[in-house]
Amino acid sequence: MPILTNFVALITGATGGIGRQLAQHFAQKGYDLILLGRDATKLDDLANSLIVKHNQQVRTLAVDLCDAQAVESEVSALLATLPQLDVLVNAAGIFRPGSSRATLSDFSAMLDTNVTAIHHLCQLCIPALSRAAPGRIFNLSSVSGLQPFGGIAGYAASKHALVGYSLSLSRELAKQNIRVTVLCPDVVDTDMAQGSGLAPHEMIATEDICRAIEFITSLSPAAMVEQLTIGRVRK
Repeated sequence: MPILTNFVALITGATGGIGRQLAQHFAQKGYDLILLGRDATKLDDLANSLIVKHNQQVRTLAVDLCDAQAVESEVSALLATLPQLDVLVNAAGIFRPGSSRATLSDFSAMLDTNVTAIHHLCQLCIPALSRAAPGRIFNLSSVSGLQPFGGIAGYAASKHALVGYSLSLSRELAKQNIRVTVLCPDVVDTDMAQGSGLAPHEMIATEDICRAIEFITSLSPAAMVEQLTIGRVRK
């Protein structure tokens, strides 16, 4: 298998609304891509839809991020073929409603997917990220990880945990020349937001997540954005 030579971005949740937009963004920027998701068919469709140059490579990996053994085996093998990893975007996440009525299975599933699986991916990718200049981690949290909303305690708990984890990780990995940013958008126009009752023009566009990442990566080497909140206009 040939070694990738361009900048490399690994994106989880690549077939979701935000992940798909990020894949298109980094493809347009000339990155080689590693796209992770659970559905192999959707991943193949996404890979085939991307406009890439002849020297760009797109790899897909269909895996359940909560299957720690499979993730470690397959992601580690893939990373071993890279000279470095420049960007890790943890865009995968799930939402289940409920606070006092949230089931234990839903609560655990959100913590497993929205926190534990992200920690595992970061662990696996840190050595390859440390060889970039600099390596970058973007974790997708939510405004629900910063302020209270009734009826979504399980989701909020997972997103609060991800914010705290990301901020602590940022302080640790800065010494290894890895920048960590946790993005906290309000409601984004994706399938997950269909029950929000908001019209598309009232929600944040998926392109705004790409613009936020582009802004952060454009800053000087001494600058570090550990947390970025993207609110929406309320009328």
